[in-house]
Amino acid sequence: MKNTIRIIALLLAAAMLLPMLAGCFGGGSGSGSIDSDDSEENQNSTEIPYLDHYYVNKHTPVAKKGGMEIYKYENKDSKVFTLGGYDYHGGIRFWNKAGPLEYADLEFPLDGQYKNFSFVLSGNGIEKTAERVVDGKEHYYTHLYAMDGAYPTLKGTARELKVGIQIIIDGKLKEEFILSSYDVAKRYTYDVSGAQTFEVKVVTGDDGFNMYMMEITAWEGEAHETGYVPESAGSAPVKLVRDLKPYLIPVTSPVEYYPNYASSERNYINMGTVKFEDSIATQISMELVNDTEKCIFFDLEGKYKYLTFTAGAADRTTSYDEGTAWLTVYADGKIILEEVISTHDLYKQFTLDVTGCRQLKFAWLIKEGNENFGNAVGGVYGIGDAYVATTKEALNTVAYASREYPQGPVKMISELGAFGILSNVEEQALFDGSTQFKTFSMGGVKYNEGIMLHSMHTMLMTKPASASFNLGGNYKAISFMVGHISNSNVYENDQLEIYADGKLIKTIDVKCTMLPQEYIVDVTGCKHLEFVSGKQTNALMERPVFGLANLVAYPNGYVETDLFTKRTPADFGKTCDLIDTFGFYDVYNSHISKQIGAVSVEDGYYDGTTNKNTFQIGNKTYNKGVLLKTNIHMELDMAGVGGATILGSMLGGWGLSVLALAGSGEAHESAFAMANIKDSGYTSVTFTVAMQKDNSSIIVQDETTLMIGADDECVKEITLSKNMEPTTYTVDIGECDRLMFWLNCGPEDNGSHTYAIYDITLNKS
Repeated sequence: MKNTIRIIALLLAAAMLLPMLAGCFGGGSGSGSIDSDDSEENQNSTEIPYLDHYYVNKHTPVAKKGGMEIYKYENKDSKVFTLGGYDYHGGIRFWNKAGPLEYADLEFPLDGQYKNFSFVLSGNGIEKTAERVVDGKEHYYTHLYAMDGAYPTLKGTARELKVGIQIIIDGKLKEEFILSSYDVAKRYTYDVSGAQTFEVKVVTGDDGFNMYMMEITAWEGEAHETGYVPESAGSAPVKLVRDLKPYLIPVTSPVEYYPNYASSERNYINMGTVKFEDSIATQISMELVNDTEKCIFFDLEGKYKYLTFTAGAADRTTSYDEGTAWLTVYADGKIILEEVISTHDLYKQFTLDVTGCRQLKFAWLIKEGNENFGNAVGGVYGIGDAYVATTKEALNTVAYASREYPQGPVKMISELGAFGILSNVEEQALFDGSTQFKTFSMGGVKYNEGIMLHSMHTMLMTKPASASFNLGGNYKAISFMVGHISNSNVYENDQLEIYADGKLIKTIDVKCTMLPQEYIVDVTGCKHLEFVSGKQTNALMERPVFGLANLVAYPNGYVETDLFTKRTPADFGKTCDLIDTFGFYDVYNSHISKQIGAVSVEDGYYDGTTNKNTFQIGNKTYNKGVLLKTNIHMELDMAGVGGATILGSMLGGWGLSVLALAGSGEAHESAFAMANIKDSGYTSVTFTVAMQKDNSSIIVQDETTLMIGADDECVKEITLSKNMEPTTYTVDIGECDRLMFWLNCGPEDNGSHTYAIYDITLNKS
């Protein structure tokens, strides 16, 4: 009976002691899990697991060198520190003092009482204080190194700081390692059985470095996890940014991730016209001093084996966001990928081995020698669809970003979308077809969907203009119009090159006088289509502007469509007024308009719409016609053009050039007016020409030649003379597409007087 009573008493005593024992010792060791007594209910009370083991609650460490601030963990209102995106408590912040050899040195008296000593060490953190409870959740006030309050992501120092750490037990060196301000928070546990002192000593490195030791715990028995406990990796892939946020972005890195607190209106980026949500965007530029990598860091906790992501250039919003950059991926400081990414490329997908990786780092650095110095910024680069997983099979379940491709003929700009546009006309380069109020003109025809291509010129270099499309390999043919931009005031011929996945598949000669021409090109299997145009020269007058319009992609080969309305002139009868009916799409007198004696583009063309814009012939006033005058001026006015006898385009088959340079250093510019009368059926033109009186003091020749062109052929030459009276001519032009009036000025000519051409009618035979 007595034995029975004793057994019952022992069982009752054991039942009473079990919770206390669990609270003191828990289960597992090292990185093991916390016992079930560490419940959410218990954590929200003052009965904090392992509270009695927190060193700073019972003892006071000694700062032998450097500075130190102690933070006890007494209850849930105690200060909390965020290290690497996770909350820790019960520890110290310490630092090197300014000045030589003032390194930190901390000593922790143990007096032989403990078996294990553990702590979490980090070089970057946010101090947080619980402010209030709303809807059952604690809201924190944050300070010290906060990324504008963007918890849990931190802004690191402007540069990486490093120190050499020694762990010393009873005066004997136990371990040495390097601690970086960019490191993930790491838990350390040391056997201190019977030890009198434990010492953390900084022996070398950067001054002013703040370091954090949290959850400093002295154990009489086995050590346990005390605060944040990493969860085991599941079988499903984990998406970076959405599921696993970065823990650090250096303060000097122009890196943003979407979505975050500061970008509620933007949660994605576009790369190759594909929308990538939960993404990273980085602006790259050439820094004259301290050209450093632009970085973002993630803590993978060593739980994953594979990383997959898509990297590329973000679709440009301005013409100068252009360049080439290195993308480097680091796993615990070791390079696992180096790749050159260009703003001209389509995005690329990568899969990497990250087995055991704690610190994952993405870094961008501009590639040397590709900067548009003085104007450009190097480009905006993106990372999307970034996932980590424990198996490759898990990656097969990832829903990668994609887009739909219409099954029928599709407009390439308004429906597919263009990217990678580089053009000197900046934001005005792209016309998306959304309105008839934003158009550009080629050959007198207005287009509201297309791209203007004008080669770039910067302080040190030039670049061709370009535009890219992501066809996804879904189309067999494309069609488009190419032409010279009306009244762009630069008359040079050029070439348009078309590349399919980096391979040149088509070269088109484009003339500055050409009317818009339609082309059909085979693009079977092409994913990345790129148009490239523009002479690479620093001479403004040698860089023409050409346009692409009405671009259509065909999944099954070219077919006739009604996606864009084709210009079909109406029947205006046997005779019509040329200006009222068709107008002139290009009138050119001189690039140095407004100069004394010159006729500018603005006042050289009178379209008859207003009596506020008129010219005088004798005693009569006209508001409809063109004034043409050749010009002579110094070569320096040509913005750097020089070193040649004949410059400018050969217009048509005449062998004529807009601009010629004489040996005296003078620039000679011809003048002309062009009209698009394609498919009109008119076969002759009647017009009156006369000299306009002017008061110019510039010496000019008394005679000059007016040429009438029908397409590429000169069909009539007329000698114009000083003080000539109005004279009317009728010239046969056949059924031509382009009608041209040309006032020639070769290297041996002097500047002409100003001649008016008016009362212009077209006639059918």
